[in-house]
Amino acid sequence: MNLFLKSSLNRFNKLIQADKKIMLYAAIVSSVLLSACGGKSTTDQQKNEAVAEKPPVIEQQTELSEHPGLPVYNQHCLPCHQADGNGVPGMFPPLDKKWIDGDDAALISIVVHGMDEEIEVNGEIYNTIMAPLPHLKDQEVADVLNYIRLKFGTSQEKISTEQVKTVRNSDV
Repeated sequence: MNLFLKSSLNRFNKLIQADKKIMLYAAIVSSVLLSACGGKSTTDQQKNEAVAEKPPVIEQQTELSEHPGLPVYNQHCLPCHQADGNGVPGMFPPLDKKWIDGDDAALISIVVHGMDEEIEVNGEIYNTIMAPLPHLKDQEVADVLNYIRLKFGTSQEKISTEQVKTVRNSDV
């Protein structure tokens, strides 16, 4: 029994030593990669170009955190489209600018009446049903769509409660 115990302890110690070596190598590689990435400097021109490429959607992040559409998004949209708007690949589509910044009535209809058709977003086909949300008030629909446009789109155009009411009462 003692021989078995010693041999088991030896094997265990060798495994621990191997794990320590792997962790040491991982730490070294990580340090090298981090220092390599951090060593690049960005010129003022590159910074200005990067800022110019971003859509002038909103100035301060605090405005989004206080937006009236945020709680509606968190409750009804976030489970499928996620916090970053990228959806779940193969299941739920991302909130693509083409749809967000597109036709107001079509966007409103998707929320109020739902969607049950195959769509292509960023080259990927989605055939998932989006359930209608008819229980949302007109103001909630307008708020969530305006929030989505500010956070994920480029359009500054706001959707009004009157537009929501018109689409809600139209034939689908």
